[in-house]
Amino acid sequence: MTKKTYMITFDPSDPTADIPGLLEFIQASPLFDNWWNHIPAVFMVTSDKRAVDISDALRRYTKDARLLVVEVNPRESEGWLPDKSWTWVRNRSREQSEAA
Repeated sequence: MTKKTYMITFDPSDPTADIPGLLEFIQASPLFDNWWNHIPAVFMVTSDKRAVDISDALRRYTKDARLLVVEVNPRESEGWLPDKSWTWVRNRSREQSEAA
């Protein structure tokens, strides 16, 4: 299956969310090939799973907190981020171009 890039964001102010558990899961889970977290409560990950599979896996940590998992196209991105952030995005763009 082709690896896709997803953005994950959640409501960090919801008291039901297990933020330390969520961070640890994203950083260590074999569900993700790579991850990025340079904006609080926002992750970008690469995975060969579907958005619904990722969301289902994260719900044990986000509980009742709002959660969004959405596929993104890193080749179409712009913003104001540090260089290390753009390096991560450019690498995903290159991977997608090579897979196409």
